[in-house]
Amino acid sequence: MKKIFFLFIAASVAFSSIAQKTTEKKMSADYTTDADLSRWFIDVNALGGIMTQDPTTGTSTSGYLNGLNLNTGNLSFDKGSSFGFDAQIGYFFGPKCHWGVGLGFMYLSQQGDFSLDNYHVEYQATDADNDVYRQLITGNNVKESVKITNLNLPILLKYKYRFSKSLGFTADAGPVINLQMKNTTTMNGNFDYEAVYKYTGSDGTNGGATVYDTDPGFSPTSDLITRNALATHQPGVDINTLFQQQRDAGYNVGLSQKPTNSKSDVSYTTGSIGFLVRPALSWYLSDKFAFNFGVYYMYQSFKNDNVSNYALMNTNMEYSSSLNNVSSNIVQSFGGSVGVRFLFGKLKDTDGDGIPNKHDKCPDVWGLEQFEGCPDTDKDGIQDSEDSCRTVAGLPAFHGCPDSDGDGIPDKEDECPYEKGSKGMNGCPDRDGDGITDKKDACPDEAGLAKFKGCPDTDGDGISDDKDECPTVAGPASNNGCPLPPPPAVPLSTPILFETNKTVVQESSMPVLEVAVKTLADDANAIVVIHGHADSRGRTSYNKRLSLRRANAVKQQLVDMGADGSRIKVVGHGEKDPAASNDTEEGRAENRRAVMRLNVE
Repeated sequence: MKKIFFLFIAASVAFSSIAQKTTEKKMSADYTTDADLSRWFIDVNALGGIMTQDPTTGTSTSGYLNGLNLNTGNLSFDKGSSFGFDAQIGYFFGPKCHWGVGLGFMYLSQQGDFSLDNYHVEYQATDADNDVYRQLITGNNVKESVKITNLNLPILLKYKYRFSKSLGFTADAGPVINLQMKNTTTMNGNFDYEAVYKYTGSDGTNGGATVYDTDPGFSPTSDLITRNALATHQPGVDINTLFQQQRDAGYNVGLSQKPTNSKSDVSYTTGSIGFLVRPALSWYLSDKFAFNFGVYYMYQSFKNDNVSNYALMNTNMEYSSSLNNVSSNIVQSFGGSVGVRFLFGKLKDTDGDGIPNKHDKCPDVWGLEQFEGCPDTDKDGIQDSEDSCRTVAGLPAFHGCPDSDGDGIPDKEDECPYEKGSKGMNGCPDRDGDGITDKKDACPDEAGLAKFKGCPDTDGDGISDDKDECPTVAGPASNNGCPLPPPPAVPLSTPILFETNKTVVQESSMPVLEVAVKTLADDANAIVVIHGHADSRGRTSYNKRLSLRRANAVKQQLVDMGADGSRIKVVGHGEKDPAASNDTEEGRAENRRAVMRLNVE
């Protein structure tokens, strides 16, 4: 059942997609979509078709005392039919109104034939004289015509899709709760009753008492009142006459005996929760009424717990319906369905403007009747769908947009809607005529350049006059447009300081290095001697090497900057000649240094 349910969901979704594409291609069709129909509905359907039953009979033989050669028969069903109706009331939900639920009632009148083949039982019985004997019963053409009253409560998931004014698709699927499954049977057929008596007399005659013959093939001394025995002992005599003679003598025997009762009412002790699926095409006569033409399939499973001590026929020829021996039964019905759907209730009015969606050209927005449900937000007499400025009252000439400054340019296209301007300036004024509108011109009364937002640059230093502190003399931006003063001289002997145990030349020492490079370039006879130093921490020998590495690091930096390395000498003094006390951090920082001296050859 789960597979059928998921197949129904998948088929409905797929059909919806196909139908939606078809609808999009036919938007010119004048019909009401599902979303605009009434959500409440009543469905009434007539059902007719075929019914099948797959009964499972009980295995208990306790209904036959000391049974022998028992064969309770094979039960089958055929010629099943099912007719009836169902009705539901329900509601379609969701924004598109495709899915819904329905609750209702179903009545089915079903009928068919049960056939019981190969029924034969033998068991212990007692006759009117209290003599024990063996009763044999054989069924002949045992059939039961059954009429069924099947009452159910369907709880259905509904789907519908209206894809044109006249046609749509609908489908039902869901559980069906059985309220009653009443079977009224009429038995057709007859039974052969035979008997076997076993006596306890010394000569095996009827002079002794009777006992139950437990030999499956009959004891040799038993008295057989059976079809074969009577035909053998009295050949040529009509067998029915022989059996009637035995019956007249008081024995419970007879051929083709009809039961004393032929009708039975059987209801299953355990109800069913079945499943119904029903797809259909819908033919809409109006927005309130549609015919549904489809097919259906219904599955039900029943159980019966009262199958113990069951006997189809007893010694008194009382018949118990074969359905009383059915422990479980699978009932399936399928066929055609013809129904009607009534849609009722107030038509959907999504925006609450009193105009149903069906007649509302703007169903999602509150609107006015004069505009067929569409709004006029700014109340300028132009509906929003034709109004390019929906929230501001405007003029028909500008499709509902205003022209506040009266310059012939609507506000939505006018960059200066409250100042008269020209079309060339997109409605804005340009007082200084520099081609830059006043609102974008930082100097609206002086002609200027676009890159300076309309301001001039008199001295041409790349800084507009409004930001230039010296507008008539060129200067860099770093000095606010004024010329820079000459840089202070850096002595060549300025110390180059290093971090603890480091030889990296710091960026802050670049000015003195540049002085050294320039000095060597300007004087071909100049020689620079670099004296490296260290603080007193660490071993003396290590500090000596460290000071020399620092001097070489300065030399390499000068070479990298273009100086002639052959005119640069290095000396490492270690911790000798400190510039400050090594007892403080500040003093040690001054001692980690390299100092350049100029020699002229």
